[in-house]
Amino acid sequence: MNNSNIAFIIFTLNEEKRIEYPVRNFVKYGEVIILDGGSTDKTGEIAQKYGAKFLQRPNMGTMCGETQEMLNFVLANTDKKWFFWQYVDDLAPRSLLEKMTKISKQNKYKKVIVPLYTYLWGKTKFPALKGSVGCFFERGSVDFSNNKIHQMGRFLGKKEEILYLPICDKYAIRHFSLYNISKFATNHLAYAEAEAEQKYVSGKKYSIIKMFAAMLRYFWLFYKNNWKNGAVGFMAALAYSYFRLLTYFRLYEKEKGITLEMIESQFVVEKKKIIDSLA
Repeated sequence: MNNSNIAFIIFTLNEEKRIEYPVRNFVKYGEVIILDGGSTDKTGEIAQKYGAKFLQRPNMGTMCGETQEMLNFVLANTDKKWFFWQYVDDLAPRSLLEKMTKISKQNKYKKVIVPLYTYLWGKTKFPALKGSVGCFFERGSVDFSNNKIHQMGRFLGKKEEILYLPICDKYAIRHFSLYNISKFATNHLAYAEAEAEQKYVSGKKYSIIKMFAAMLRYFWLFYKNNWKNGAVGFMAALAYSYFRLLTYFRLYEKEKGITLEMIESQFVVEKKKIIDSLA
């Protein structure tokens, strides 16, 4: 193990075909910690072969892995000062890894907002989405309590202690999002359920205006770069727009108490009328 003060956190579940790449990517620059959700394949064997620490993570009980319980678990299993918190889909270029190494040795910044390039449907010439994520932070600088899905908690420092890296090839994480439409529909229905529940619990109300605004926003986000990928780019943008539709539709159903049982009870009234008309 080198003398780096960075821990690279990677979430896995049955990732024997992909785990080699992030471990080999990060292991020379710090401690690689695999937080596994109960893999039954060779994920652990392969991860440890390439030098990672393999741990069975706490039961998340949610689509969100960024919980305070999870963060406390990580803190208890490493003495590293800095954390790069991502998933098995993600790789980093050498220029970013060297930049993070330098940042981890200074005292001015406590959190870094890192550019993120997302690739979809096997298309790697042009990113489908260019964004940023606050996934590199110092020990004790973030709080994941009451964190929401797809967010990185609450920063406990000052604004001037956050470093924003420019969105460019040099510093961008490459996120290889492994979806075909079947997996996308299944996974994003679960994401929609989780997000709708968060909105419902927090008191947010369904709005047709907000729904269409969210759909249009996601279509634009995933098409303004992704159009270069042709038909796949267009359909992927539609798929992410549909994901927002699902989220708001589930919020509407929760507000109105719409369940399969309730729907069937309403159908039964009409079914009885039809049956009674035969008497």
